[in-house]
Amino acid sequence: MAQPNRLARGVDPSRAQHAFVPQSDDQPHGAESRTSDRDLAHLTRVNLFIVGADDVVAGLLASLWPDLATPIVVRHPGEQLRLSPTSPPVKTMVVHDVDTLTPHEQHTLHQWIGAGKGRTRIVSTASKSLLPKVETGAFNDGLYYRLNVITLDLT
Repeated sequence: MAQPNRLARGVDPSRAQHAFVPQSDDQPHGAESRTSDRDLAHLTRVNLFIVGADDVVAGLLASLWPDLATPIVVRHPGEQLRLSPTSPPVKTMVVHDVDTLTPHEQHTLHQWIGAGKGRTRIVSTASKSLLPKVETGAFNDGLYYRLNVITLDLT
């Protein structure tokens, strides 16, 4: 069975293989290793921003849930963000309705991410694009760019 072309999807396999695959003690330095797309997704912990209607976003999250590393839901829709700059690292953080975070919550989350709390993947959701809020100063631009690594716009 032919392997899918990663270059067509924008991932250079030669760089990805060496950048994200840990060398085992018994593997010679620089030895070629095979890594699946699923392994790369787990190892890179890329932040994902999902924009769309609540029911569509919920369906997508439900399908992603088994592949998220130790999912930790930090904020459900309408809840206050329960996070401080000294909160311990987690592997996956899900923040629903990120567009409704208060300025203080935005600042706290941005500080927490900037403190290098492990290799946390943040999956955030919103019902509409955050860019208009960023442009008017109503949403922290630094946080926006940290969350908006990969955007799935389902609107």
